[in-house]
Amino acid sequence: MAQTVETLLRENILGVFSEPDSEKRHQAIARLWAEDGVFIDHDARYEGHSGIALAADGLAKKFPNFIFTERGEIMAIHGAGKLDWGFGPAGAEPVITGIDVLVIKGDKIGAIYTFLDPPKK
Repeated sequence: MAQTVETLLRENILGVFSEPDSEKRHQAIARLWAEDGVFIDHDARYEGHSGIALAADGLAKKFPNFIFTERGEIMAIHGAGKLDWGFGPAGAEPVITGIDVLVIKGDKIGAIYTFLDPPKK
């Protein structure tokens, strides 16, 4: 069964970037991401499964008790979509917010571009 943009966005923040278990996280990357997938955030460009694992593993190590939550509806159109998210301790207000913009490749994630919202004043 083909995966939808909505499913890929949701499973990526939950199964990859919020997953504390590295083995499960790496299995999710293999299932969700194209082998040549690209993840781009404000710090770097990560390519392929090993690059995406490096990004997700680094985030899990730096913020071990943080999770991603959805903020609002996922929007999708013609193989692309966006998800507004929050990142912070479970059950608390997000410390960081932003959006992920996904471009699908086949039925997997071809690219995700992450944009951080400006800090609250």
